[in-house]
Amino acid sequence: MAAKKRKTTKRKMKQNQVQVPFPVLLANVLVLVAVMGLSYMWLCSRCDALGRDIKAKEAELAQAQKRLVNEQDRWSTITSPANLERAIKRHRLKMSMPELNRVVEVGHWDVTARTAMNGGSRRSVQ
Repeated sequence: MAAKKRKTTKRKMKQNQVQVPFPVLLANVLVLVAVMGLSYMWLCSRCDALGRDIKAKEAELAQAQKRLVNEQDRWSTITSPANLERAIKRHRLKMSMPELNRVVEVGHWDVTARTAMNGGSRRSVQ
């Protein structure tokens, strides 16, 4: 008999509970909207982060280009004929500039013969 009473009390409790019907379609739409919103926010944050990275890399490139120009200017100054002669004298080297008849000028590349063309204005070394 005690078992019968328990079953009836469970049935009564189930009957007393109020169930509000919630449309499944509405729940699916709300979940979809939430997922789309979070995806959009994630995408925007990634784009912002990539934009900051691009700006940093552009600034780094500008600095590297400035350094390149400075180094090219410095190199051209160091390798000027007057500075080369000064460096040769400073290091006490027995060197001198070559005579004109010992200089060979190389001109443009001849594609058909696959060789460099001689400038022709000066004699080549025999």
